[in-house]
Amino acid sequence: MDYFLSFLSGILFFLSFPKFDFSIFSWIAFVPLIYTLLNIFYFSSKQNLKRVVVCSLITGITGYFGVLYWIIPTFKQAGENIFWGLISTFLLSLYCSLYILIFSIYEYKNKTILSSSILWIILEYVREKLFSGFPWALLGYSQWKNLPLIQISEIFGVYVISFLIIFFNLSLGFFIFELFKLKKIKNSTFTNLLLIFIVIIALNIWGKFRIQQIKKEIENQKESFTVVILQGNIDQYKKWDKNYVEEIIEKYTNLVYSSFNEIEKIKTLPKLTLWIWPESSIPGFLFEEQKLFNWIKVLLIFTNKKLISYHLLGTVRTDYNDNLYNSAVLVSFKEKDVIVENIYDKIQLVPFGEFVPLQNILGKFINVVNQLGGFSSGNSYTVFEIPLENSKNNFKFFVLICYESIFSKLTTNFVKNKAEFLVNITNDAWFLKTSAPYQHFSFNVFRAVENRVYVFRSANTGISAVISPVGEIEKQTNLFEYDKIVYPVKFYYEKTFYTKCANYFQILYILIFIFLHFRRENYACNNNRDVGRKK
Repeated sequence: MDYFLSFLSGILFFLSFPKFDFSIFSWIAFVPLIYTLLNIFYFSSKQNLKRVVVCSLITGITGYFGVLYWIIPTFKQAGENIFWGLISTFLLSLYCSLYILIFSIYEYKNKTILSSSILWIILEYVREKLFSGFPWALLGYSQWKNLPLIQISEIFGVYVISFLIIFFNLSLGFFIFELFKLKKIKNSTFTNLLLIFIVIIALNIWGKFRIQQIKKEIENQKESFTVVILQGNIDQYKKWDKNYVEEIIEKYTNLVYSSFNEIEKIKTLPKLTLWIWPESSIPGFLFEEQKLFNWIKVLLIFTNKKLISYHLLGTVRTDYNDNLYNSAVLVSFKEKDVIVENIYDKIQLVPFGEFVPLQNILGKFINVVNQLGGFSSGNSYTVFEIPLENSKNNFKFFVLICYESIFSKLTTNFVKNKAEFLVNITNDAWFLKTSAPYQHFSFNVFRAVENRVYVFRSANTGISAVISPVGEIEKQTNLFEYDKIVYPVKFYYEKTFYTKCANYFQILYILIFIFLHFRRENYACNNNRDVGRKK
């Protein structure tokens, strides 16, 4: 029964995330595992730690394998043996499971609710940092559609949602175990369960108020500029094939022309326009290939005839030392020439995509590994600026390329540099029609709420979207469609508590955990002394 309950926890966990999106399951996903841990402690003949390890890994591997299954079809699509896809998914799932294992061992030995909940979010912080970071499918992300609740992220980030969920799981797990197995519910257990219910209800009420408040402030703003989001829907295996360069050029040219005509027809749209292209949408090296540079120049001349236009391009480039970068480049057309306003080089590279750990060894066994990597990491939190019409001010924004959008602290570092909205450019064609594009998209909702900024997302094959500062998806495209979004922006920006203090939270949580842990240890020691005196 213990193993079945552990397996059930894993199933409920991965069903909580896109594209299944049964987010309600996350609130009970770990109850079976917690019930199992308590059952082993109270009723196992040996209080078997080995059994705890096995049950925890069953939950973790089942859960994360279900979340990350999309790795397997991407290997198959790349022409690799599906066996290596299975192995890769299993190993990554096993790695993520180790965090659940640490949490479970602590819970088994200490049987706490508050300190175990704090430990959970500390472990999520560690996962964001360790081995270049992999904060995919943090527990809080399961609530991306629960807008009232996640408004609290403007204060504590996505991690507070993880805390609430695991605290509820622990409280409910203790309650059910004590009710059915111990036949006696402790006052502290009942209090914890009641308290978390009250907190969740209160946060939902407060969240609805914040949504209405911010939406009202946005409505009172004037439309400042127009955003055009391009979705070229270029097949992954055509992107770097020289035989398809003309096809790609034609597709993006038509998107630019059709969006320009749409802006022209709607006279009320602001003439200041930002075109946002997906990650690596330029089919080659923009600065090294004259043909591609001239193509962009022609588009700039065309869009600046009746508009004030800027184009944010996704391209690869090399520097003077032949270092290769995945970059976002802002260009305009002034004084009869193309002006490169600024360049951002991607900082957080994708493991086994843009760089490969142990590539010399792994390449001997997995051929596709030899075709990956080679990129250098940028080191500057570049903020782009565009002058507003009829104003002395500029609007400032930053770009997260692909994978970077899952790193909350990376986002706050840009906003601290006075960036006022976020652009996420990505190429999710690798993921096919699996759950990965939906999971990747959902993380952006939290970046919008945490920093109270608009998010404009341009994805090669989708999902492209406009996400408001309250996390509402105001416009979006479908997967694998050739499409565009034309959107007049009512400018809004508010620097949040989380933006200002995100770098300090992990330290605070560690201190709280240490305090709670040793306070409990001292309490247990004192109780043991009292029992000894009575004897």
